[in-house]
Amino acid sequence: MRKKSGIALILTFIMLISLTAITVAFLYMSAVQAKVMGYDTASSKAFWLAEAGLQKAIWNLMTPAGSGGQGESWATTGTTESLSDGNYTMVVERYDFALADNGASATATSQQGGNGPAKAIDGSNGTFWQGDTPSIAVPQEITAAFPYPLTINKVRFLSSVSARRPKDYSWQVSSDGLTYTTVVNVANNSSLDVTDTFSAVSSVNYLKLSITANGGGLGVRVAVLETLGTKITSTGQVSSLSRKIEQTLVADDATVTAFTQKDWNEIVPAS
Repeated sequence: MRKKSGIALILTFIMLISLTAITVAFLYMSAVQAKVMGYDTASSKAFWLAEAGLQKAIWNLMTPAGSGGQGESWATTGTTESLSDGNYTMVVERYDFALADNGASATATSQQGGNGPAKAIDGSNGTFWQGDTPSIAVPQEITAAFPYPLTINKVRFLSSVSARRPKDYSWQVSSDGLTYTTVVNVANNSSLDVTDTFSAVSSVNYLKLSITANGGGLGVRVAVLETLGTKITSTGQVSSLSRKIEQTLVADDATVTAFTQKDWNEIVPAS
């Protein structure tokens, strides 16, 4: 009888240990699940805070200062605004879609010496593309090709020698590199640094600067060729967790949707 009681006691003890282990495991799993759910909720909040910052920056850029916004020239190294139980930080900077570092490439109808078209999109004012002397019969052209279709409405070139500056020229855009549409015609330009704007054009894969007359010297020179837009980096923050998104866009033409190329770059630090 005592032997049976001892066995029963051992079995009861084992069952108690098993139930205790199961209970502890269940409570631990519940705590982990609650933590994961809390992390997911905070992560989602941080993402949508970042999205709110992105949309606020776009609105600021597309809305003139007189109407409550900041205007297209607005830039910031980091503006933080509170929203709900978190905040977002916006960084706004000029973005050059024609820059080689951003994936663009360049070709030209001619070049003199080692001054090829790549020198116009290398991000340096000290290097340049130099082509032959342009004429109406034989225009000198430099073309930038983009890695994805753009919506653009602002372009710029910089020359470094007045006698070789583009004097009579046109900007042309294309989706296939074969058929081009002229968006700007300029005659008698006297400036070395020129920014031209036009009604926004979508689905642009190629931008061409076609030059028919220079400043009177031999050859034509372009030190910088730019396709101007804006880059916004927005970081949403909830407690110690943050998520970041980035986007490049055209922001100064209210007749066209601002988005051009989404480049989601989400960063979720370890908790």
